[in-house]
Amino acid sequence: MNGDDDDKNQSLHELCQGHGASIISQLVDIGIERNQQRHLKFRPFISHLYCLRPQGKTLRRKYINAFHERQYVALSYTWKPSEYEDPYNGRYHVESWDRRRLEPSAVRNCVLDRVLGYMHYAKVEFLWIDANCIQQDTCGVTACTRHRRCTRKRNALQAMDLVYQLSEHPVALLARPLQTEPELDLLKQILLGNLVCGDRSFRLSQATTVPKARKALWLLREITRDIWWNRAWTFQENYRGGERMQLLIRHDPSLERQKLFHQIFGEIPGELRVLSITFSTQATRLCLALRSREVELPPDDVCRINDVLRAAGRYKEVLHESSAMTPTIITDIEARGLLKPWDRLAILANCCQYPVRLDCEALSKQRHSLSLSMMVMCLLNGEILDNSDNNLQLVAPLTTSEFLKRNMFEAFNAPEDDTKRLTFNKGCRLTDVKLTADGILTKGHLWKLSRVIDTSTFLTLPFINNPSGRLTLNQRKRLLKLVFRLSHLKHRILAARIDEYLAADANSDTEEDYTSFSEMYLHRMAAELASAIRAGRKLRLGSRWDPMSRPEPYRAIFVWSNEDEDEDEDEAHPPPTFVFTSAWPRDSGSKTHEANDIDRHVSLEVSLEEPLDGAGVPHLRVRRWRLGMCFFDGYPRTEVIFPWPRALQEIKP
Repeated sequence: MNGDDDDKNQSLHELCQGHGASIISQLVDIGIERNQQRHLKFRPFISHLYCLRPQGKTLRRKYINAFHERQYVALSYTWKPSEYEDPYNGRYHVESWDRRRLEPSAVRNCVLDRVLGYMHYAKVEFLWIDANCIQQDTCGVTACTRHRRCTRKRNALQAMDLVYQLSEHPVALLARPLQTEPELDLLKQILLGNLVCGDRSFRLSQATTVPKARKALWLLREITRDIWWNRAWTFQENYRGGERMQLLIRHDPSLERQKLFHQIFGEIPGELRVLSITFSTQATRLCLALRSREVELPPDDVCRINDVLRAAGRYKEVLHESSAMTPTIITDIEARGLLKPWDRLAILANCCQYPVRLDCEALSKQRHSLSLSMMVMCLLNGEILDNSDNNLQLVAPLTTSEFLKRNMFEAFNAPEDDTKRLTFNKGCRLTDVKLTADGILTKGHLWKLSRVIDTSTFLTLPFINNPSGRLTLNQRKRLLKLVFRLSHLKHRILAARIDEYLAADANSDTEEDYTSFSEMYLHRMAAELASAIRAGRKLRLGSRWDPMSRPEPYRAIFVWSNEDEDEDEDEAHPPPTFVFTSAWPRDSGSKTHEANDIDRHVSLEVSLEEPLDGAGVPHLRVRRWRLGMCFFDGYPRTEVIFPWPRALQEIKP
């Protein structure tokens, strides 16, 4: 595979001219079925995960079922030594794969010293470290199927992110040590959040001077200059380690007493133990507080802020709650070093949990664009482009990642009670996607919305005796009032379906988990309808779209807004509008393979691009996100096309 074919910095115009083909035609060619692969992770690699059990300076092999036994350390470190590290190895010996002899470990002595110190402190028995727990002696041919060891390594690399996700002890080793008492004291204040106040609008606390904040920024920049923050594979390990990922930061021996006095850094000799999520959150808040100040910062500080956010920015603090995380993930992966640039496809698929991946070997041989391949993989896995008429800015000068940052749909609307809105947004994906010359082909249900229900007139709520189920008493009352209104208006099918849902919910066991994704999603939408009724908002009823304009009964109801445009407040039947929905549970894979999938849900208000003759596939352009309850009643999904953004269509040789 060509290592110098990294085109992440080329503009869409350059990619178009360099390949002699329009961007659209390149996307379609890259996305053809023969270039696709199912992103299946080999379960036996995890259920028979080879770990190491330390015995002094000897590391013995022992396999565990990591799906059930999660008390192991998953170590994240860089193979290349830092300037602060002793590069020597050989003090530790690892049991050979055939268990007949002991061999010197290729892992640096200082790395094993540190992780074994953590294991002793945390009383963890098993260690997983890639260099010794994945067979490395392959023939060098990436797609080799002749040698069992080559297949094993490929299976291991594809499932490696699960090792970090499942571990109760994902641990990262940072090499740059803290050396002075002021540094240690400053880091403590950063991690406790003492330097910053505010919720989404951050500012320096009253006791924090600008010089002190600038010193803290300098320290953060020093810590994030560590090469661990700047490698793509360690980015994946940190991302998949999630809220359990721990950073070990070395410190000078003279700081041992002060460290123990501070109490927040643990008790491992020579190490500061910090949760990665805490470090990233507080570092991000300080950077945003400094950036928001009216006082102009020196250029060096502006660069430091950008560098810290690029290395350790916390998405929850940086991104708006209506945003998609994917464009930022792509930018962060591209900003980090990789020996093989095409590995970005695997890292992106792992971080975003894409079940469809692309054959990088085949694409490289076909001389396709790597950056456009990243975009294709996003689209094939259901990421939504903003193809509205409102987005007509020139995009030819943008790189692919810049285009996605500007043109991926960024107006998601999570349910009111959802505390993890970015996670909700992550599941907002299309299903069964194909890329065509006309646009993005997918399947779902298209609803024609008509009648308006004004819930501000719901002045009294019905009495309910002995309420039960997942819904609260007031939620149940509001939805029952809606049932009564629908029945009064003779929309009996929709009224009956909501009433059936209320009866089913009343019989549900609130102590048990949801039995299915559909049950969970329907409950969340019911709660959202109840919230809209509480706020006196308007609702709109939807019937299945029929290409022949035949009348259909209402089987869906969506939350509207009293301020929505193009709506007469006094009109019960405003001009029709359309909503496209798609909900699909994740593919759980098989006994041998994990599918790397997530639950998907889409609920988009759309416009029909042109009048249809009844035989064509509807062409839809996105408008906004709409939440509501839909009852499909076995209706088959309809094929629709989301046309390419017009600005993208214009990029031709």
